[in-house]
Amino acid sequence: MPNGRSTPKLGRILENEPSVSFQPPGFPVDDRPVYDSYIAGRRSAALAVAVRTGLFETVEELGEASVADVRARHGWKERPTRSLLIALSAAGLLTRTRDRFALTESARAYALRGRPGSLAALIDLEIEHFLTPHHLLTALESDDASVYGGDDPWESHEADPAQARAFTEAMHAVSGRPAAGFAARARLAEGARLLDVGGGSGALSIALAAARSDVRCTVFDLAVVCGVADEKIREAGLEDRVTTLAGDMFAPRWPTGHDAVLLSQILHDWSFDTGRELLRRAFDALTPGGSVLIHEKLVDDERDAPLANALVHLDMLVWTKGQQYRFGELRDLLVQVGFDDVSAESTGGYWTLVQARKPEPR
Repeated sequence: MPNGRSTPKLGRILENEPSVSFQPPGFPVDDRPVYDSYIAGRRSAALAVAVRTGLFETVEELGEASVADVRARHGWKERPTRSLLIALSAAGLLTRTRDRFALTESARAYALRGRPGSLAALIDLEIEHFLTPHHLLTALESDDASVYGGDDPWESHEADPAQARAFTEAMHAVSGRPAAGFAARARLAEGARLLDVGGGSGALSIALAAARSDVRCTVFDLAVVCGVADEKIREAGLEDRVTTLAGDMFAPRWPTGHDAVLLSQILHDWSFDTGRELLRRAFDALTPGGSVLIHEKLVDDERDAPLANALVHLDMLVWTKGQQYRFGELRDLLVQVGFDDVSAESTGGYWTLVQARKPEPR
């Protein structure tokens, strides 16, 4: 302890704790907000590679894995293997005890394929469709989707069943936990009939029907997507409560006779004007007193947060013609169309359920 002062541990210094406030002379402003944004893409890349290669499954199977264990299983070189494992450990996806790595609770729950709520299929899309600076710059200059080489994503899915399946599986992956939250929060009358517009794999309808034996759901989507939904419905054993109906949500009228219409991650794909038209179709399709349910990752009305939801604005630039919504923006559109009794509540994580009612005649 030179000069009577204790020497801080290196680990504490490198953790950049709030108590470490030193800024170099001439540079009083912390550079970490800018640098952390710059480096964040590496974290996403490490996660996507770990999912695509089955690294998490390897570590889970072994219980704990060393660099040598991973190399033996995957045939990788030592230096890059060590670098990847260290990065995943720092990201909170692996734990490290000396030279052995294990899955964290979060990675075990959401990064392994085939588990309820797994995000693996969604993450896997990043290998082919990672949002690069070049893609973002192109979107800024063209204001058009570019993820499939400039082709309309939904037309591409109709023309390519394999592409449609990959996208639908990815959306099914991201919907597992939110679907459970939706099913717990949705306010529906006894024996309600729900039309799940653009329902994809049917994840939310399946969760709702599993939680409410009295509810009947119809997944309304492209024929190529309904095929995937039918598989998921059979796997859940809910064919008597959830059905599919092939159709186009841009048709002038939607199927009628439903007490509720669900739009989950639909409105954010389109402009506000198109969103208004879709809500008008929902209004026309509903019986008086029926409800529209909108499930989205909203951005706060007063500030640009949470970051994870605000960043999806950029995904929309390359995938669709849409944007993320604030609650106030959704509420205004709903009221313009004729809905009332607009409310919002969290369904867990970054998700929010907005619900509104079609007034009954006076």
